[in-house]
Amino acid sequence: MEGDESEQKRETEKKRSRFAEEGMGSLGWLTESTIMPRKQRSIEGVGPSSIVDLKAHLYRSQQEAKNLSSSPASQEHFRAKKFTHKGPTNHFSLKNSGVDARAHRDKLELKAINDGSVSYAALEKKAEIYEKLARGELSDEEDKEKYCVDFFHKSLSDNISDQPKEPDTSPGVSPQNEYESNDIAQQNEKPAGPGRTSMTIDDDERKRFIREIHEEASQARVKASAVKLRREEQAVARREKLKQAYLKKLLEKATTAKTDQQ
Repeated sequence: MEGDESEQKRETEKKRSRFAEEGMGSLGWLTESTIMPRKQRSIEGVGPSSIVDLKAHLYRSQQEAKNLSSSPASQEHFRAKKFTHKGPTNHFSLKNSGVDARAHRDKLELKAINDGSVSYAALEKKAEIYEKLARGELSDEEDKEKYCVDFFHKSLSDNISDQPKEPDTSPGVSPQNEYESNDIAQQNEKPAGPGRTSMTIDDDERKRFIREIHEEASQARVKASAVKLRREEQAVARREKLKQAYLKKLLEKATTAKTDQQ
């Protein structure tokens, strides 16, 4: 009996020592479970050699990463990369492309305007155009391109549109007179009732109205022709004045050039 008890004690101690060495296991030995452990399943294509290869590859990649992080070249590479991706501290210092060139061009234009060279060139160009107009060398198409509005033609058309239309005095009855005569005849045919008075227009009075309208149209036509003639005279005088100013400028230029040469 004592021998059996000592053997049981030895077995329990062995089990405890094995559990302590492995660090894992089941406590079923304390309850003496009757459930048998499962068999290890075999996976197709995976064996002990493949597991060893995977472990070797993992170890190799870990060593490469460790060596790469410890080498000074990799540290310099990462440090330079870090500094290159660093953005500017002052966002107001950024400029769009072409800003400096545009600013320089604006300065030159402002300087030319202050010197008066731009206005002088514009005056010379206008004087040349007026000289062409005076000589009749400027075509109608070029004239339309130079000027956006023909003020003389505009004023003349306004004056003509303001004139009353001249009635047709040719023999026969015009459509307007025919309509008026029909309206008058219908009005005369209607009997005069309460609130209405019969309207009769004499032919002599109608002729007088037509004569007055004709006289007004003739006066307006004469007035328009006088306005046109006056505008033409003003344009000729203005052209002559600009021409004299241009010749004066040329003379001043020539005199200054001669004095500079002397």
